Amino acid sequence: MNTIIRRTFSRAVNAQSFSLQSTKYINSSRLLNNRYYSTESNNTETKAEEKKDLTPEQEELAKLKEELEETKKQVLYIAADRENVRRFAKEDADKAKKFGIQSFAKELLEVVDQMEMALGSCTPEMLQSNKQLQDLHEGIKMTENLFLKIMGNNGLTRSNPLGEKFDFNEHHAIYEIQDPSKENGTIGNVVKQGYKLNNRLVRPAMVGVVKNK
Repeated sequence: MNTIIRRTFSRAVNAQSFSLQSTKYINSSRLLNNRYYSTESNNTETKAEEKKDLTPEQEELAKLKEELEETKKQVLYIAADRENVRRFAKEDADKAKKFGIQSFAKELLEVVDQMEMALGSCTPEMLQSNKQLQDLHEGIKMTENLFLKIMGNNGLTRSNPLGEKFDFNEHHAIYEIQDPSKENGTIGNVVKQGYKLNNRLVRPAMVGVVKNK
């Protein structure tokens, strides 16, 4: 009998404790919900008050200002884009004007090389002893000078780097020379001269470089 009483009393106490805990949880949940909805309500009311502060004319003016700022941005973007296109087109036109004959001029250099070889094959003794050869030599020399003058008028220039320091950006070494009278790393012989078109290298000079042991 006493055991049954104890069990009944224990169940009643546990039920009362659970009821109290449930009540606390519900109350705290209601409090949180009230706080959440209270904050949201305050934000909505603030926005509504701000809108009420503006007249229809002011709202329209604010809208027009936003549209004007956006239009300004678009106009500036279009103007900058057009300026870039114009600048790039001008650069391309300038490059075409300066270097449009590069491939053509490079092929003509072979003609100049042949004239140089022909002039170099005639020694002073041969020219003095043969009048016809001397006249031919002078004719080739005049043709070469005229050819180089015309090419120079179009920006093509020739350089003879004999005695200069070897520069791999300007010269192309094809063999080495031993010459104690010259400094190492200098150009001791020029097989073919170099050419530039408006300061752009068209063909490097073919040279022999001094290298003493």
